[in-house]
Formats: sequence, C-alpha cells, structure tokens
Amino acid sequence: MNAPKNHRITQAKSKLAAGILLQARRDLRRFRDTRRAAERELYLDAYTWVIADNLRWPFSFRNVCKLLDLSPDDLRQELLHEVSLDACHYWGRRVGSALRQYHLSLRQALSNQRNSRTVRSVTIINSLS
Repeated sequence: MNAPKNHRITQAKSKLAAGILLQARRDLRRFRDTRRAAERELYLDAYTWVIADNLRWPFSFRNVCKLLDLSPDDLRQELLHEVSLDACHYWGRRVGSALRQYHLSLRQALSNQRNSRTVRSVTIINSLS
C-alpha cells in the first residue's frame, strides 16, 4: 500500500523539480538584458540558483539535478552557455519568423492577384459568349 503512494510522491517531486528547472531556464533567457528592476531580480535569482552549490535546500540546483538524474556541472554549463548566446538566437529566430511571415504574405497576395485575373478573364469570356 505504501509503494504506490511513495511512487506518486516521487513523481510529484520530479515534476516539481522539472518545473523549477524550466522556470529558471526561462528566467535566464527572458530577463537577461532587462532594465526593469523586478525582471532583473528574477534573472539574478535564477542565475544565483544555478551557480549555487547548496545542498541544504530540498530544491536547490544540485538536488534538482540529482532528482532528475542530470549532471549538475554539465547542465550548469549548458544553461549559462544558452544565456551567453541568447541575444543572437533570439534575434535570429525573430528575423527568421518575420521573413517567413513576409514570404507567406507575399505568396498569398500573388495568389489572390492571380485568382482575381482568372475571375476577370472568365467574366470577360462569359460576357462575349
């Protein structure tokens, strides 16, 4: 009877740990270059949490990594590397997205133009008949 309960507790801890890690990753990416004090604090909290080697808090970075069976040093390096490249990747994605939207809009406009010419041609042919 305790085995299923323990399994559910372990699953819940793992989900919470994964959520904490995901939020830290988001905060590191999103608030890296912010000028707002509250957002800067979120970034600094996430950064401090990632670089800390504290094992006393149940959901410290090292304990989260242990719960999720991840290497703290490798994950720390990955997270901090993502932060250093974040601006380039962010703007690269934004420009790519804008270009795709422009391409689709242009394609749609040209398609609509072709369709309107076809409709006009059919109308003219029908009127001649």
